[in-house]
Amino acid sequence: MKDRKFNTPNLKMSLPKFWNFKVPLPGGVHLGGGKLILGSMSVVALGFIASMFLLINTGEQQITFPQTGAAYDAPNQVGMRIVDPEFPAEQSQTLRLNLPANTRIQEITFENISLGKFGLVDSFQISGSSTTDRITIGTVIIEDSEFPTMDWANGDIYSIVATTSVEAAGHTFSPTMASSTNDVVIGSSRGSTSYIAENMIVDRILILQSTTGGDVIIETLTLRNVDAFAGAFNADYFEIGTLILRNLKVGDDGDIDSADFIINQSTNINNITDGVQDKPIFIR
Repeated sequence: MKDRKFNTPNLKMSLPKFWNFKVPLPGGVHLGGGKLILGSMSVVALGFIASMFLLINTGEQQITFPQTGAAYDAPNQVGMRIVDPEFPAEQSQTLRLNLPANTRIQEITFENISLGKFGLVDSFQISGSSTTDRITIGTVIIEDSEFPTMDWANGDIYSIVATTSVEAAGHTFSPTMASSTNDVVIGSSRGSTSYIAENMIVDRILILQSTTGGDVIIETLTLRNVDAFAGAFNADYFEIGTLILRNLKVGDDGDIDSADFIINQSTNINNITDGVQDKPIFIR
């Protein structure tokens, strides 16, 4: 019998250039007098190049607001991982905003947020640096929310409106009446940024002034349906034009004879509407 000859068509394949080098392909392999192009070698070469690109592009995913376990230095929306000193062995679920002096922010809004973790002192904190470097806010709105305790100190509020829908397991309002308190009005929002977080579970939220040399300016801060089962709401070193409280519950023991909602004497105000109802609230 005569040897049968099998001819295969010549295949040509061009590869895209990567970093200006070419991957050579063999011209073919002679088997029994016939020329066979090995397409499998092309597949191997392509797989090698693809794996190199995958390796180069693989890295830690960028953290963007409002991802938890991170601190965001305003006006940036990209954050950096943090470790909670109270629980260094656990992955942090804290959401922290660091606000340098003279930063202007149009809006900070938290809506439908669940807060709290056993062992944390504060579940929500607002704090400037000092009596001369403060977080200045035009309007603060807290509504449809719950906190075990709430404390305001070392600040100025021009007008407080606490409606009759606010209930507390004891409240003490003993601010210093001061006609010199400013009615803060935030002007142009040009060049400002905003931070909005919705539908989240968070250990705690911290809004902190991170440098001195001027106030932080925020047009509106809104907490809507923000609920904490542990940890206080705590505010220090602030200046607020109008504080509006409605449908808010505060209490950690059900005892109306010990105040869980406090506005301290170190807070200066111009006028106040106190509609808070004392009821045996016990948030668990």
